[in-house]
Amino acid sequence: MANNLLVVIGAGRLGEGSMASASRSLAEAFGATLIEQASGAAPHPCLQQITSRSSCGSLEPTLLRVSGDVAVDECGEGSWLEALACWHVPVLMLAEPRKDGRFAGIVPASVALARSLQVELLGLVQLGGSWSRSARRADGLPWCGCLQGPDDDLCGLISCLRSRWAQVAREEGPDRA
Repeated sequence: MANNLLVVIGAGRLGEGSMASASRSLAEAFGATLIEQASGAAPHPCLQQITSRSSCGSLEPTLLRVSGDVAVDECGEGSWLEALACWHVPVLMLAEPRKDGRFAGIVPASVALARSLQVELLGLVQLGGSWSRSARRADGLPWCGCLQGPDDDLCGLISCLRSRWAQVAREEGPDRA
């Protein structure tokens, strides 16, 4: 797993409770240490501290949840999304469906922005609502699964994430810094 670090962010504004709960579930399933950070904090020093700790021999994965709008430079040192791209850190986006089961335009826009910045985006996770594999496939977005809904599939989601995380690690290779 690349750097033993996975960063969880929201595609648009998410409820703090649902994002925190999903992050705890993911951290527990991965056997990872959960660190929580607000998007107003300077991203580079935080990422430096976390990655230096993991490079000191710790094999335990770390899950960093960044709450708030990660695309906004709130500290004057660049946005979290830009920093995550610079640090080549694997990222997972969480998204909540609207009441009608569809997703607001911010979700595909967030994916497009992440891709344009070359963020190592592992995929999207739907928080709550009913999961429709065919509708998600039609979205053309990198969906991994659903949490906190009637179709919650933590085991399938973790399997998907492990596979994509391993692929990122292989592509990263030993020479990439």
